[in-house]
Amino acid sequence: MSGDQVFLIEMVLVFGLVLAWAVWELTSLRRSRKRDQALEAERARHAEGQHRPDQG
Repeated sequence: MSGDQVFLIEMVLVFGLVLAWAVWELTSLRRSRKRDQALEAERARHAEGQHRPDQG
């Protein structure tokens, strides 16, 4: 194998790893945003002062 072929293979592998990492981070960010939005919606539904006082 010539040096050019090795260089090309190495560049493809590095680019593939960087691309895989970027996709993983974007997916993780999307999951985190959905989780935060669901938590915020839950807090909004149970906002202070919107429930009757406890009977106990």
